[in-house]
Amino acid sequence: MSDLQTSPSEENTLASKGYKIVKFLGEGAYAKVQVYLAEYLAKDDSKTFPLACKIIETSKAPKDFIVKFLPREIDVLIRLNHPHLIHVHSIFQRKAKYYIFMRYSENGDLLGHILKNGCVTENQSRVWMRQLALALQYLHELEIAHRDMKCENILLTANFNVKLSDFGFTRYCVDEEGEPVLSETYCGSMSYAAPEILRGKPYSPKPTDLWSLGVVLFVMLNKSMPFDDTRMRKLYEQQIGRKYRFRARIASILSTESKNLIKYLLEPDPGLRLTASQVLSSEWIAMDSRLTTLNAVEAAALNRAREERKKLTDLKSPQKRQGDIFEGKQFDTNHKSQNEDDLKLSPSEQLTLASRGYNIIKKLNEGSYAKVYVAEYKTPSKNEKLTTLACKIINTSAAPPDFVKKFLPREIEMLIKLNHPHLVHTHSIFQRRDKYFIFMRYMELGDLLEYILHKGAVAEDQARIWTRQLALAVQYMHELEVAHRDIKCENVLLTANQNAMLCDFGFARTCVDKRMREIMSETFCGSLSYTAPEILQGAPYRPKPTDVWSLGVVIYVMLNRAMPFQDKHITQLYQAQINKNWNFRPRCVDVLSDNCKMIVTQMLDPNFRTRIKTHQIITSAWISMDPRLSVGFAFLVRMDTTGERDALKKATEERKQLRAGQNKPELPKPPAGQEEIVLPSSTISKESVSGNTASTSMGASHRSDPE
Repeated sequence: MSDLQTSPSEENTLASKGYKIVKFLGEGAYAKVQVYLAEYLAKDDSKTFPLACKIIETSKAPKDFIVKFLPREIDVLIRLNHPHLIHVHSIFQRKAKYYIFMRYSENGDLLGHILKNGCVTENQSRVWMRQLALALQYLHELEIAHRDMKCENILLTANFNVKLSDFGFTRYCVDEEGEPVLSETYCGSMSYAAPEILRGKPYSPKPTDLWSLGVVLFVMLNKSMPFDDTRMRKLYEQQIGRKYRFRARIASILSTESKNLIKYLLEPDPGLRLTASQVLSSEWIAMDSRLTTLNAVEAAALNRAREERKKLTDLKSPQKRQGDIFEGKQFDTNHKSQNEDDLKLSPSEQLTLASRGYNIIKKLNEGSYAKVYVAEYKTPSKNEKLTTLACKIINTSAAPPDFVKKFLPREIEMLIKLNHPHLVHTHSIFQRRDKYFIFMRYMELGDLLEYILHKGAVAEDQARIWTRQLALAVQYMHELEVAHRDIKCENVLLTANQNAMLCDFGFARTCVDKRMREIMSETFCGSLSYTAPEILQGAPYRPKPTDVWSLGVVIYVMLNRAMPFQDKHITQLYQAQINKNWNFRPRCVDVLSDNCKMIVTQMLDPNFRTRIKTHQIITSAWISMDPRLSVGFAFLVRMDTTGERDALKKATEERKQLRAGQNKPELPKPPAGQEEIVLPSSTISKESVSGNTASTSMGASHRSDPE
């Protein structure tokens, strides 16, 4: 039990509003949230009503919670009104505390009920399942996802009706223009997290609510979790493989309809998972005819949500782009459709930027804790022309600890280490407090996916040039024993002269240890559409061949303006990859050369042992069809081969030195009280880091990497 620390002013405010805190009930994370039993006495009434009071102390909460999650939660609480969502009585703020008074649920939460009373009967589970599905249907109609559905957040009233509670992780599923917004936050409890969340890539939030609802139903009927969550990788593999079992004594008495509903909710492919409306119209719910119609209060709430959504849709009425090859992709090469973001910099940060000649212009893109801006650079105290750059700003205060300690240092190391004409060039990197500023070359023509969507399929001659450039970049990285692990069209950027440059090293990692022994990868990296079959198997894999597979997918997309495989279902995708179930589009197959079709086939070889290597791509018959691109030819249109040869030569020499027994060089640490660190060809400091190559795309996203 915790005694509430309240000032006389706060006590007077509570009393004047008719509230009295009675006793402590529970506590949330960081001790920032405490829940108390309270009483309410209206001024014109003599009867007191029990309430729950959630008190949030902002002085003890993380900054990102105060700025982002708390305002979102309060906004949602004020907006929602549904019989199966917990009812909020009032919300007010006093100094650093928020008081949220809500209905008190006399019978506690669902988890406590199950632990005390055992499995829930199928008939009672059906009633509660319908109420929860109605609550989700209402939220989803309002384009809101809960993102933390679990037994602990389902409360039971005195009449044993369920109420969904805790909206701390809720978020809107569309932006201000009405366009779908993917989530990137690792939300909720791991036991209830959908597989697409565990992958660590942006995901559609609504289907994750339905997965969690399926876990809740399984727990109600079995009094156990469907999957082993002791290790994230094992949990993910069990989810993808549908490796859950009903307890023996339960399986024999459960209806087929209930088992089927769980099966369709615990569908690892979010595109095939049931929606809330489909749950309500399922055969299992229909087994009780009383549950097939809405009561007056439920119907009124749903109608209000639909009317509100229709009003918002009518106001926004966004224009849809026709003919996109990738579902859900919307692009604007000139970035004019995106609102400029006011970058909040401290006076010290502004002074640091100005003193180094940098000026932030406008926002280009945004990730979970990184933003990319257009910037200008002019050498201080020199009368030189302004240079346009891209600036990636990573806010470590908003990033998870494993990213700050592991992935960010790895990415910075790659940016400093790599130097190749077909890897995006970094201008400088420096750190100010909790922000990293990465200035890099601005790519005038955007990324390859944008180019294909606007221009159509790439001509074979142009595709040959870009393939060679990308293969040279990957060959250089592999020579340094570095794998990219996230090659895709979005990470291929185009210069004003239409040269291709590979970017985004957020997933890159070395392939050997300090003794040059091979290290297998275990992380599910990159985008599913570009993922090699050995990664989908879920076993440790050699990362270099997966880069070649992904590059093969990129080439296929360039030539076909389509993906080689359908990726809506992982199992079906894997089978299609293994069985080589892909074809060139009819309009392309007759115009592409046999050598072109052969190189794509060799890159999309499902056997990584026989898959073609990067040097074989560069010396292939297809590349040699243009004599300017063949090995030994000194001239290349728009690109001097000297830089390519020098970069590869340096990489080969460095690899030989490492194999000869030299230790891997480490970045020196700055002397105490100083900020400068001098490197052989660059300068790194807490205010200035100069490197050679960098990423302009959003590499800063939450990743769970067991490696």
